[in-house]
Amino acid sequence: MWTYCEQWNRLTEAPMKPLTPEQARARHESGKLYTAVPASKDGSAPELRVEVRLETGYASVIFMDEYGRDVLNYQFTLIDGSLFLETVRLYRYGASQERGGYADVESMETCRFTTDGVVQRTVEEGREGTSESRDGIDVSSNWEPVPEFGEYASLIRRDR
Repeated sequence: MWTYCEQWNRLTEAPMKPLTPEQARARHESGKLYTAVPASKDGSAPELRVEVRLETGYASVIFMDEYGRDVLNYQFTLIDGSLFLETVRLYRYGASQERGGYADVESMETCRFTTDGVVQRTVEEGREGTSESRDGIDVSSNWEPVPEFGEYASLIRRDR
């Protein structure tokens, strides 16, 4: 079960402009932006959200921690009718227990992939950063089919 909205508000940790499933399906079919959040059975904060905007070839899965903070983001780009995992971003907050969008990131690690097997890894800590690049990487597992509306199981796999 999913709940839908136009976007997720990281500060209030709540949906912005809730959508009915019919409205969200219409957005999916037309390519307009919508966000899907798994319905919580016990009222706890969601563990992830899926953002889809096919008109621009964008889909993203954002995993959140118990404080409502983004901790892992898989960003996909539409290429030749399939989604390609182009960017993986990992956020670290240290010992901070601040909530949602109010938390300051202590460090961020970003991996950018190309379809021809190049990966660039960047680690940022405060004002410092390091970067490295490698080629010849097997990116065959970075491809995903465009999900049908409401069918996000393949897209939301955390272990990749």
